[in-house]
Amino acid sequence: MKLQLIAGVAGLSLTLAGAALAQDAPAESPAPIIRATDSTLTCVQMSEEAAQLSQAMGGEPDGGLFGTLGGVARSGAALLIPGAGLVMAGADALTQPERDRREAEARAIQHRWYYLNGLYAGRRCQEKADAAEAAAPQN
Repeated sequence: MKLQLIAGVAGLSLTLAGAALAQDAPAESPAPIIRATDSTLTCVQMSEEAAQLSQAMGGEPDGGLFGTLGGVARSGAALLIPGAGLVMAGADALTQPERDRREAEARAIQHRWYYLNGLYAGRRCQEKADAAEAAAPQN
């Protein structure tokens, strides 16, 4: 009984401390999507930056098999170990600001990529590249 009480108090403490720390975390803003220098970008520069952003967006998306298995294991532990749910909630609260920052950064990268693609299409860069390729002498 004492172990359950101690685990409950520890979990509640972590939850409250995590929530307090999450509120005090400084908000970092991701890189701007539209920049003042965008009007001077050439078609090649837009294409290169979009390729770099595409590479940064690559990789396994969240919610894959390993993320699902981790959720199942956590749920099982919360059922079997008294107070484990509170401890896990406290740990989640402590890491929430970092997760929020990473998500905002990923959204900013994606929005920048869409913006550059729209700019590339709006300036008719693909048509210019196709015309230049067609006009190039064939060997």
